[in-house]
Amino acid sequence: MAESFAASVGRWASKTPERIAAVRGRAIDLLADEMALTVRDGGRVPFQTGNLARSILASTQGMPNTAEGPFSGSNVGLVTATLGAMQPMWIGYTANYAKRQNFGFVGADSLGRVYNQAGAYFVENAIAKWPEFVKQAAKELQTAVESR
Repeated sequence: MAESFAASVGRWASKTPERIAAVRGRAIDLLADEMALTVRDGGRVPFQTGNLARSILASTQGMPNTAEGPFSGSNVGLVTATLGAMQPMWIGYTANYAKRQNFGFVGADSLGRVYNQAGAYFVENAIAKWPEFVKQAAKELQTAVESR
């Protein structure tokens, strides 16, 4: 059974809603950082031009739409900075080829080109690290507060 968010942040962060919100925001930032970490830099996101990693966007209204690009960079930090404690948030790749890069693709595309491309599964890899990000965020914030 999965541990609740409040239980996973630890005793220090669970004392106030503000601490929980701060840990949640920082953990989301860490998740987005992992989602943008390219193979070249030790992550799993394929790198050719960096466009895929730069296509990550966050929204409080729903999943961001895909587009052609080029992309200038993430807005995740801006969204988490103003995110309410219980407000939902979506993070997604807006590059229209992100799904193929993540899951792979076997078959012919609309132009008749045939592919046998393995998936990199960078989304699943980042999501699997969520508990680590929550613990890291709680530790970082507690250390920052106690060192003042």
